Amino acid sequence: MTKKNSQLLNGDQALAYGALASGVKLVASYPGSPSSGTVETLIDFAQEHDFYVEWSSNEKVAIEMGIGASIAGRRALVCAKSVGMNLMIDPLMALNLTPLKGGLVILLGDDPGAYGSQNDQDTRPLALMLEIPLLEPTSPAEGYAMMREAFKISEEFHTPVIIRETRSYTQQVGAVPISDEPYQESNLGYEREPWRFVPVPKNAVEKHKELHARLQALSKWADETPFNQVTGTGRRGILAAGFTYQKLIDIVGIEVNEDILMLKLGTLYPLPEKIISKFLTSCDEILILEENEPFVEMQIKALAHDLSSQAKISGKQSGNVHREGELYRWQIQEALEIFSPGFIPANSYLQENEAEEIPKKESYCTDAGYGSVLDALETAAEKEGQNLVLVGDPGCLVTVAERLDAKYAIGSSIGVADGLSKTRFNERAVALFGDSAFFHTSIPAICNAAHNRSDILMVVLDNKSTASTGHQPHPGIGKDAKGREAPALSIEQIARACGVERVFSVDFDEHDSKLTNVFRDMLSTRELSMVIVQTRLFD
Repeated sequence: MTKKNSQLLNGDQALAYGALASGVKLVASYPGSPSSGTVETLIDFAQEHDFYVEWSSNEKVAIEMGIGASIAGRRALVCAKSVGMNLMIDPLMALNLTPLKGGLVILLGDDPGAYGSQNDQDTRPLALMLEIPLLEPTSPAEGYAMMREAFKISEEFHTPVIIRETRSYTQQVGAVPISDEPYQESNLGYEREPWRFVPVPKNAVEKHKELHARLQALSKWADETPFNQVTGTGRRGILAAGFTYQKLIDIVGIEVNEDILMLKLGTLYPLPEKIISKFLTSCDEILILEENEPFVEMQIKALAHDLSSQAKISGKQSGNVHREGELYRWQIQEALEIFSPGFIPANSYLQENEAEEIPKKESYCTDAGYGSVLDALETAAEKEGQNLVLVGDPGCLVTVAERLDAKYAIGSSIGVADGLSKTRFNERAVALFGDSAFFHTSIPAICNAAHNRSDILMVVLDNKSTASTGHQPHPGIGKDAKGREAPALSIEQIARACGVERVFSVDFDEHDSKLTNVFRDMLSTRELSMVIVQTRLFD
């Protein structure tokens, strides 16, 4: 029997240890919080256990790396935050049709409350569209076990598996029983299998039918896994999905409640239909607790309709549970007091203490100094008699967000600025983005701008790191994820290769007048231009 040693770990670390115990061979990610913490933990193990880890240029590349490892019969972990998952949709919509070989797990970091994101996105509904299983752990110990199980079912049912975490979950700390088995890579081997990994029009429908059969089998697995459990008694029921169950337990205590039936739901898609059907028929009223949108709530209501259940279901759609931002414990307690009159919490939480529940966030952009760059840019524009429209990318530009006219997704500033310029726009459109964003998704937009004779000014703020997420390396830096020497690609050379003829690089540390003069020179003609500002502010 395998021995287990208990370690005190946070959610990030527990998921990393689960991947390590699963014999992961490849780990790929683009930096983004939450989810980077798991990669950072695994980087520390990579040399000792000889598995591959990289910070990919973007999330689409990361998932494609994972797919390649799976085809080779090896286990792969791909990590991304919510907005990064958006970029992975294209390959995933074909991947779901191809029966995988090596286990492939996607660690999805959602950010309810938008503590470090430009939106309050709930990424869970993508699982329905992608038709990929979705799990969410309650505790670090369950995260460890869930990661191990996810690799197993990925190989058993030949499907990628998504594990969703939230920022608050990653900072939860608990005892985790860790297997003391030595690291052993999983290797199912590679063999050529025509059509297995090749979806085309003539086989897409049949592959889709096979996908639905796999999901049906997974629903039966969900009915048997300990990730979904019912406790307590009574005709009032509470269903808590993922980490909200831990918040619920913090309020009601760990003792079995004789007045309320509680369902801990760790398998969010496909649902454990037998467990939920029995739960529905056992309750007269049900309160559903989950982060973000009513994703689980809508699925439960659909199942209740099919079963002709008369149970009254309340949650976010009924207004009983807060819908926007993170679901705090005081909000859950408030919902419980309405749902169950006379409810007395084991531990009480108050709205005025909400700040104690907000997960900690480290700022890596404090010394960005981008205000000085914009000062020089605006001074140059004034001397040239121009009005500027500033379009920025996410990242450390958030420190000057109040001075931007628009900001959307990473890599989008060039296309948005170019769209403005193509409408007989009188003002000069300027796209501002960082060096990591340049390699992430800016290059296709630069090619498009050059090909279509754009006249925008592009300003690259080159600080030689993926600064806003913790200074991880990217292809423009001469080191890889493990700190080893690697080729450093030149932003200037790539821009010129894309067709940008007017490219100038200037040091931020040089006199302000020189930076202003460079901007004046670039603004003096209506041609596609790029200024690379070598900030080096974080060295």
